[in-house]
Parts: sequence; C-alpha cells; structure tokens
Amino acid sequence: MGELGDPVFIGIDLGTSGVRVETYSSGGDLLYLGRAEFRRQGVEVWLAALKESVQGLLSKSPGGSARITVDSTSGSFILCDERGAPLHPPVMYYEKAVKGYSRVKDLDSARTLGSKGVKLSPTSPISKLVELRGENPELFSRVRWVLPPATWLLYRLRFREGEPWRDLEVDYSNALKFGLDITGSKPDWFEPLFEEAGIPLDIFPRVVESGKHIGPAESKLAESLGFKGAELYHGMTDGNAAALASGALKEGDFTIYSGSTTVPKYVASELKPHPAIYYHVHPISGYLAGAATSATGGMITWLSEKVFGIPVSEAFKLMERVEPGGEPLFFPPGDRSPFNDPLMGAALLGLWPREEDRETIIGRLVLSAAVGIAFLEYSYIKVFEELFGRRIPEVKMSGGGTRSALWNRLRASIYERRVKVYGDQIAVGALVPVIVRSGLYKSLDEVEKTFLQVRAVVEPDAEIAEKYREARDAFMDRWSLLRKVYHLGS
Repeated sequence: MGELGDPVFIGIDLGTSGVRVETYSSGGDLLYLGRAEFRRQGVEVWLAALKESVQGLLSKSPGGSARITVDSTSGSFILCDERGAPLHPPVMYYEKAVKGYSRVKDLDSARTLGSKGVKLSPTSPISKLVELRGENPELFSRVRWVLPPATWLLYRLRFREGEPWRDLEVDYSNALKFGLDITGSKPDWFEPLFEEAGIPLDIFPRVVESGKHIGPAESKLAESLGFKGAELYHGMTDGNAAALASGALKEGDFTIYSGSTTVPKYVASELKPHPAIYYHVHPISGYLAGAATSATGGMITWLSEKVFGIPVSEAFKLMERVEPGGEPLFFPPGDRSPFNDPLMGAALLGLWPREEDRETIIGRLVLSAAVGIAFLEYSYIKVFEELFGRRIPEVKMSGGGTRSALWNRLRASIYERRVKVYGDQIAVGALVPVIVRSGLYKSLDEVEKTFLQVRAVVEPDAEIAEKYREARDAFMDRWSLLRKVYHLGS
C-alpha cells in the first residue's frame, strides 16, 4: 500500500444490498469513500462490487501501511471446501429453514442456549445447517468450513489462491447466532447444541475477539484490489459496527440505528435476561445489549413508494410542512421484538377523513409513522433504564432514518433527552477495535473524538414534548390491546 509510515485504516462494509469501503488516516480524516450496489447475493457478485468500490482508492490514499477489517450481515454464512471455495450459494440471514427448526427447537441444548440469550428460530444458522445436511448429505460431506461473509472475505484476502485454509478464527459477534455461549469466563461454542443437532463442530473456526490480528493479505485478489501486504484484522457484524460507529463505546452508552428496522443497543457491564433483548460481547469491553425490531423505517419507505408513489425524500419534505400533533397513531408491525408476534401487522388508529390537499394528507400520515416509531424507540429507553438501573441522558443515533431534521427534533422531544446524530459510515465502527489496539491513541475517548463525527446535536422542544407525552406513555399499553384484536378469530 505504500511506504512505511502512519497507518491507513480501511473498513469494508459488506451489506445486504452493496459494499462500502471507508479509508481513514491516523488523524481520523475520511480519505476515501467508495460504494457499489448489487441486486442478488453471491460471492462473485460481492467481489465484483468490492472491486468497483475501491476504484481510485490508491490514488487518494497516502503512503503507509494499511490495516483492514470487514463487517457483514449477522447470521449469514458460506459453506466452503478446504481452500475456501464456496460449495453452495451464500445462505442469507433472512432465509428460513422451517424443517430444520422443527428438528432443533425442542432439543434440551436449544432450551439451555436460549436461557443463555441465544434463542433459536427458523432463521437461525443451526436450523439451516440441519436442514441442508438432511436434504443434501453429499454436499455437506464436502464442507470443511462454515464461515460468515466477513470472515470468508478476510481469509480470501489472506491466503494465496489454491492454498489450504488452516487455523481459522471467527470473531465473537459473527459467531453468536451460530451457537455461541457468552456466559462463561470466555465465549466459546456451546458444544451440546452441535452434538444434539448432529453438526460437527470442527467445521467452525475458533472464536476470538473483534480486532484480533490475522496476518498479511497475500492473495492475487488482494493484489488486484491494491491490498497486497496490508494487515488484516477480525471484524464484526454490521449491527455491532453500526452501534460502535454511533458511539456505543462505554458503559451506559445507548444508540439507535434507524434504517429499514430500528436497532437499539446499550453498553452493559453484565448480562441481565430480558425477553426482548439479546447480548453480544462488546468488541471493546463488557456487552452490547440490543434488539432488532420489525419494519419501522421500512414502513415509511413502503408507504412513500408503494402507496403514495413518491420517493422517501419527498415524503419527508411533505412531513416537514405539517404541524406536529393531531395525526393518526401509528403502530409498527409486531412480528419481531418487542412482541415477537407474527400475527401483528401495522395499524393506524384515529384516521379521520379531512378536507385537506393530497400533499398535506401524505405529510400527516408520514408524520404519524415517524411519531409511532419514536414512541417504540422510547419504550426501549425505558426498558434499558429499568433493567440496568441507570438513566440514559442522551441517545446517539445514525442511519438513513436520521436524515430528516424534523424527525430528529421529534425524537429528542418525545424522548425528552438530547439526541446526537452521527454520520452514516458503518465501517468505521468495525475499525474501532483495530484502532484501539494499534497503540497509537492514549484512550478510548481520544479514538472517539478522532474518528466518530457528530453531525448534529438536537435538544428537546418542550412544546412538542408536552403534545406527545400522554400518548407516548400509553403507547405500549395500547399496542398490547391491539395485539388482542389481531388474535380474535385466529
């Protein structure tokens, strides 16, 4: 990557719909941001997008040694042979294996692991592996490694083509959904689950912390990307990367990633069970307690594009023209946390026909969805405060759902807390453990100030807070009652 000198930090975000590459100087400057989208999943598709996204990287990066890490979707995996060649298309986190789940859900080990915070479902990797093995035993007999996309890409850069992949490791966060027990003194695979499910444990790498050094990039692929000789480090899931990128670094930090779903994360020093919360090992210290809700921002996109026939950006502009207060009450779908009820669709209450122009009606309905989502987010603030006995003084946010200034002001007012809005560079979060362990910075605070940029600080509006306080405090009770309506006659 150039002459020896100050390091260049490169984070690769391998997402569901594209690849983003972020390059930072040791002083925290964003030197390069490349991206490329794709519409289908496949390792060749991913690599083509990666090559497209790094065009121009070398010419815009200073000399010095590069340090690279990767984040990717949680629960996705690739079946590989001993040289890392995929034997099957990537199995994505959203795919379901109902038959496989029916075979593992009642295992004693599954119940025990559930009590440790990892609850199995039809989308769990172990459900899919059991189903794949049952339906295609010949394929499974050729599998040497089961790897999350981030891990696979790192080793694809690490090893020369045709060289056996040996002594592999995987980071704690990418390993979690496969069956990781994080309740012991050191996280490790929960062996009873694999034994009862009939899945050999030796096809999984050893588990290690995020940011652990792997070795130099030596493949021809690495050379073609300009990464030859760069040092590689274990990454994390995209959800954890997003949390760290928006400041979830120290105990008591609370973040929300607002995208197609709402992902709240809280940095905790201990594990406290709760039905709506699961835990990751925090890549720096302690734990990341979090949840993944049902479609929230995705509902606004759906309403805008499918119902109103306009881009989301235009829908937000129409929302800005409406005075907050008096709009219908919106409830997101309940098929994931906090209710985990597949029968619960989204709902609007208090929808009264008004003599208003079409643009105002659209703005009012989009505002309704934005307010309902903010109510849901507030409910998690209260859950974490009550669970850990500590007040959350401010909410750190990132994601596409923070691009509306009105929505951010509504959130701060509904939360009655300061909101800090961070940039939407997810990969810098995956880089944080690498940066911390580089020894170039005196403290975690220095790393935060250098690399994590606050885009806006929003204070609560007392008048707006007063308008919504009563409805906010009754939101979860009303949603519980609505749940009963969905179950009538089911």
